[in-house]
Amino acid sequence: MKGKTVCPNCKENFVIDLPQDDKKHEITCPNCKYKFSVKTNCDEKTEKECSWEEYGEPRKTILSAIKPKTKKPFIAIVLLIIIFSIGVTTAFFSDTFIESSLDTASVIGFTGEVRLHVTDENNDSLEQVTILLNEEPICHQSNGTYYKDGIEPGVQTIQLSSNNFKTQEVELLVTPFITAESSIKMKEGTGTAEIVRFDNTGCSIILMIFSIFALISMIACMKRQYFDLAVVGSFLAIFSFGFFFVGSILSIITFVLVILSRDEFENGEKGKIF
Repeated sequence: MKGKTVCPNCKENFVIDLPQDDKKHEITCPNCKYKFSVKTNCDEKTEKECSWEEYGEPRKTILSAIKPKTKKPFIAIVLLIIIFSIGVTTAFFSDTFIESSLDTASVIGFTGEVRLHVTDENNDSLEQVTILLNEEPICHQSNGTYYKDGIEPGVQTIQLSSNNFKTQEVELLVTPFITAESSIKMKEGTGTAEIVRFDNTGCSIILMIFSIFALISMIACMKRQYFDLAVVGSFLAIFSFGFFFVGSILSIITFVLVILSRDEFENGEKGKIF
């Protein structure tokens, strides 16, 4: 054991390491080289030659503390189940979702933009094309590109006509903040070509993918492991949207709950790994 002692000759304090027993041990002062005896369990009142003080303190073992669980992860699990259900339902009924969401955006006052590039069957740009959207013309810019802003969000039908070409109708999804761009190839001839319908398959797939992230985050919360995965999943679930953006709102709440539950992921049933 280590301890401090004082040289009786020069009063120098120094640390020595001696076995813990009742025997006297002869030591030499490192300062003045004076030799004297020390007993580790001595009493200064009876042992004049000894002044001993234990040096340092016993080594302590630090153990992990298991914190009490809260209801935050459980609430996050319930919300993620709801988010996943809403997201899947929205993906299957994406037409209704698009219509309801964009109607809401329109009521708020959001508008969108359209940019079209019109060519013939040989991919040569067409400059003299009349393009109508809600009976309003879309202006020509250059190199077969046509642009219009301030358009009401939703699936809009655009009509294109030009000499020696068939009249063409195209459905285009207009959304706020993102310019709707499309390349349209007109066919030579007279009459009206078949209308090009808006395909919502891609939208359904995207909504389904983001809904799956909610499911992944839910599994991580149930196990109270993989905190990073739970955070990323709950964040990406925001883009599952849902009718009237209910899924996005619930995902934001869930994201906050997961962040606040960080310690419970680190100190769950299996404990923190040291």
